Amino acid sequence: MKVLHVLPLALLGLVAIPQANATNIKQDNINTCVNGAVKYKVADKNTATKLCNCTIGVRSNMTIGQMWEIESYAMDKKDPSGLPYVKKMQRDLQQCTTGLDLKQPQKPA
Repeated sequence: MKVLHVLPLALLGLVAIPQANATNIKQDNINTCVNGAVKYKVADKNTATKLCNCTIGVRSNMTIGQMWEIESYAMDKKDPSGLPYVKKMQRDLQQCTTGLDLKQPQKPA
């Protein structure tokens, strides 16, 4: 029982410790997305940044449980597109493209 009282303090201690040179995974994903969109001439850098910030933002809201459920569907060769949160995510991702001038991908030079 005493462990349960100490656990929140231990977790708080981990959060309070400054993380020197910590990697910002979300920003790394955005940068990779922007670089790919520009490389394949889908959009200019400004448009790609808007698109990638939005799409990575939408994807980052998915829970681990939802990722596991989608993976389980895939392993069972089932289509997860009927799941309510997948439908919502697809609508949100579609909104990310609204008003943006996007082109078909092209091979880089």
